Amino acid sequence: MKLNRAILPESKAETFEEEVDFSNYPFDENHVRRIDNCSVKVVATEYGDVLQCQISGKASVIASCSYTLEDVPMEVKFRDSFYFSDDAEAESEDCYYEAGVEIDLNPYILALILAEVPHTIVKKGAQLPKSGDGYRVMSEEELLKEKSTKKNSAFDILDTIEFDDK
Repeated sequence: MKLNRAILPESKAETFEEEVDFSNYPFDENHVRRIDNCSVKVVATEYGDVLQCQISGKASVIASCSYTLEDVPMEVKFRDSFYFSDDAEAESEDCYYEAGVEIDLNPYILALILAEVPHTIVKKGAQLPKSGDGYRVMSEEELLKEKSTKKNSAFDILDTIEFDDK
């Protein structure tokens, strides 16, 4: 979604609604795999050298289950305000610098969506695997008990050698 600041009237809010396509964006397979659809509403107000954009919307996201790595569909709603200026000196943590009259809002919208998706998602009914080929899943207590009953290796004596620093 792109906004052209040159067509916005001074100090009057303009509303824009659009379906944003994120199908060509690369995603992290372990967090958000894709965004199927995203509808966005932007209320933009131009205040001379600063543009305020109130962005809200919802998106259908396919995320990854932390246990099974299967797809987990979810609906995400987002809302935030952004301030833009074409003056590089006005840039701060509250106001973003965007050169020119056209502002691409897609990176900001994508950041809002990704911030709403939890990093740990567990699909309903999913459980951690108990064990598999070449590995075992055990609690920390089981691991400590196993280490305490395990015979020492001949090389463990090397850990006790003290070296003189000269």
